[in-house]
Amino acid sequence: MKPRPTIRDVAQRASVSTATVSFVLNDNPNEIISEQVKQRVWAVARALNYHPSAAASGLKRRHSRNVALIFYKADGAIANPFYSFVVQGAIKEAIEKNYNLLFSYIESTYTGFADLPKIIREKNAEGVLFMRHTYPKMIKDIQSLGVPIVAVDNMPRVKGINSTQIDNQHGGGLAADHLFQLGHRQIAFLTPKSAPPSIRERLTGFRLGFERHGQPFNAKTNIIQCEAFSFESAYETLRVELTKKRVLTGIFCANDEMAAGVLRAAREVGRRVPADLSVIGFDDITMSNYVDPPLTTVGVVKEHMGRRAMTRLLELVEATDTEVKTELIPVELVIRSSTCKPGKGP
Repeated sequence: MKPRPTIRDVAQRASVSTATVSFVLNDNPNEIISEQVKQRVWAVARALNYHPSAAASGLKRRHSRNVALIFYKADGAIANPFYSFVVQGAIKEAIEKNYNLLFSYIESTYTGFADLPKIIREKNAEGVLFMRHTYPKMIKDIQSLGVPIVAVDNMPRVKGINSTQIDNQHGGGLAADHLFQLGHRQIAFLTPKSAPPSIRERLTGFRLGFERHGQPFNAKTNIIQCEAFSFESAYETLRVELTKKRVLTGIFCANDEMAAGVLRAAREVGRRVPADLSVIGFDDITMSNYVDPPLTTVGVVKEHMGRRAMTRLLELVEATDTEVKTELIPVELVIRSSTCKPGKGP
């Protein structure tokens, strides 16, 4: 078996000292090193697949009681009205278990080990939570460091990763059941064209609801696609859709933000909600209770989701339960004023 590269291998190939390699890879702010040398060291480290912790792989890992929460720089999840509550739950759970929660972010593209946040490269975090997205190469690089990972609200394409996810399929089914039980038959699911797996699961649950109620499902008529996962895109799409001759009495939106866009579009084209159009969202963010009319939605206890994700991560960190698991967070239908029987609203 080929021996793992050492810091001396990197130094020799890059024609620098081992101290310089250490300073570069650890991003030491107290050392002035030219950009040319930094790039050469990183290029050699990548070529050799060298990780700073490799030389100390036989040593017992230091317990810092730090865990990390990583966001994508361009994602905006930390300010998202859904994920902000998930983060709150994770923070509370970490504090109660006497752990420190460190925040960092990565760029929207991942090219290699150098792109990892410093707290991971230097193993200052004993475990990592990732919100929404993960790159397979990045996950494998972190795994090679022996750092446990829990993915929150996403389905990693790498084996051996624990995740905490919303029960999206059941939520889609709840929305379909509610509309059918009210008497709606002309209904559709509003989704972005490039939908992530979680949204595709909501669609699956919605489609299975048709089967339970003995109704045919036609993707051309029962799915409406918009360009993006946003208020503006939903508004623009439904403003056009609602002026067509087709009859549409109920719509289930991929999230509450999109549902709010539908409410505005309906108002502008003269479609009364809920008398002419029943609207259902997903997530039950705070805004849902304050739009006009208040939004019927599929809710998840967001803080609970953050707590469960952190609990799972600490189990892995402390090795009390190392089995690979996917935990589904339950959902419930929250009925407000945006849905009613066809033609029966105020």
